[in-house]
Amino acid sequence: MNKFYLFFFILITSVNLIQAQSSKLYFDKSGVSSTDTLAYYYRVNINDTSYKSFYMSNGNIYFEGKISNASVSDENTNVYYGKCLWYYKNGKKKTEKHFNKEGIVEGKLYEYYENGKIKKEQEYINGRIKDNKYIEYTFDGQVNRIMKDDFSNNTNDWDLYVSDKSISKIQNNHLTISSLTKSGTARNIYYDFISNTYSIEAKIDVLKAKNAKSGILWGFKDWDNYNYFLISGNYIYIGSVFEGINSIIIDDMYSSDIKGKNLIKLLSTGDNLVFSINGNIQFKGQSMRNYGSKIGFGISGKNSITISDFVIKQIGFKSSMTSNSDMNVKATGTGLIISKYGYVVTNYHVVEENNFIQILVSENGISKTYNAKVEIKDVDNDLVILKIQDENFETLPIEYSINSNISIDVGESVFTIGYPHALGGMGLEAKFNDGRISAKTGFDGNINSFQTSIPVQPGNSGGPVFNNNGELIGIIYAKFNSGDNVSYAIKLSYLKILLDLLPQTVNSGSINNLSLEDKIKAIKKHVVLIKVK
Repeated sequence: MNKFYLFFFILITSVNLIQAQSSKLYFDKSGVSSTDTLAYYYRVNINDTSYKSFYMSNGNIYFEGKISNASVSDENTNVYYGKCLWYYKNGKKKTEKHFNKEGIVEGKLYEYYENGKIKKEQEYINGRIKDNKYIEYTFDGQVNRIMKDDFSNNTNDWDLYVSDKSISKIQNNHLTISSLTKSGTARNIYYDFISNTYSIEAKIDVLKAKNAKSGILWGFKDWDNYNYFLISGNYIYIGSVFEGINSIIIDDMYSSDIKGKNLIKLLSTGDNLVFSINGNIQFKGQSMRNYGSKIGFGISGKNSITISDFVIKQIGFKSSMTSNSDMNVKATGTGLIISKYGYVVTNYHVVEENNFIQILVSENGISKTYNAKVEIKDVDNDLVILKIQDENFETLPIEYSINSNISIDVGESVFTIGYPHALGGMGLEAKFNDGRISAKTGFDGNINSFQTSIPVQPGNSGGPVFNNNGELIGIIYAKFNSGDNVSYAIKLSYLKILLDLLPQTVNSGSINNLSLEDKIKAIKKHVVLIKVK
């Protein structure tokens, strides 16, 4: 008798399961309940909370995953959880999302093209994109990093405060900046451009700004060093300030495209910059140097602006060698190990006031990453000494020479080793470049530096300059964008002042008798990639 009831129970359960699987609910393309003749797809319940949907046209799968609360009338109100997949009609995966038990997107989200190639890669925390950043892939495989700030929160750490000089606040998906004095004000965030191909755009409402100048500030180091793209009334202003000197590119250029609310955008193609307003190109010019790692908005006079839909896109951001952990890297540069105790020299503008600094040390094809902190800084001469903060750091004997008594001569052959565009396509192998000393002084005759013909790119900042004897003579800190292969290096004597402040004596060796190839091999072990997050 018990066996009969058990068999009967199993039979009834099987029948119910078959009925559940065969019961179809029909929906149109928008996910709203529909008749079978007008439906775009239909949904069936597989078991418990597992569901599958299929295209009406060819029977291919449309969706598979778990729905804890499945609507019979509108799929847009479903509560999903776990891993859920949507598909194109050709059977290729379209979207992969992960949900928590409350139906909120959590973890990785992937979107794909119809040919199966990845289109977008995002990471969510409780329904919000982590750090407002995500990776976008073009159809032909180019990789772009996107930072999109809709001002729904202050994830990007805008400096919001009220004072007797200015007011800044985030409200209703807008950032509002108000100046209470004639001198104007600005707000910015840290965001370094790892590649030199990028775009910056934002919608700016200048209805309250009257005739004040307002717009984008980028490559911002301080009020003596930054680039600007501003509008005022129907006029455009473009230029840069270097060491307090304003270099005007466009001044009072009339544009009929400027309205009350404007989409203002600049695009860097590497060699050139393109400026547009409301989708119409206003000016094309040469690329401009980024002096610092800040970007934001400014306004002059006693006025106010409102910003929304702020987007930064780094084009060709990473290669296949770049890990997902590098999505949050704000800046990269080159450093040189100058002591077996783990001291590293680089430019101050590479790290500035950031607290999370990592150093990638490579030797014999093996790379190790260490955390580091600022030990000594010389802001005026753009130098900083970092200290590796890791008890597992293996000390390296310094093979090259550090001798401040070495003279430099115009015409002398020199070279650098560094990491240009390390996360922007050029890879994680240190690159060699050579040239000659062009002048014993730097930009505008500055005596703390000298000029070379070494070609450098973003990422070379902080890299060492050696003469052909393998002797350190300077640290790369800038290039001149308006000339070919014009770069500048801080003289070794200014670094030596910082070395004398270290608790241990900095010793060095000699590689004078080695061939150039062997000198490069010896020096490469001490050249490191610096990543700032």
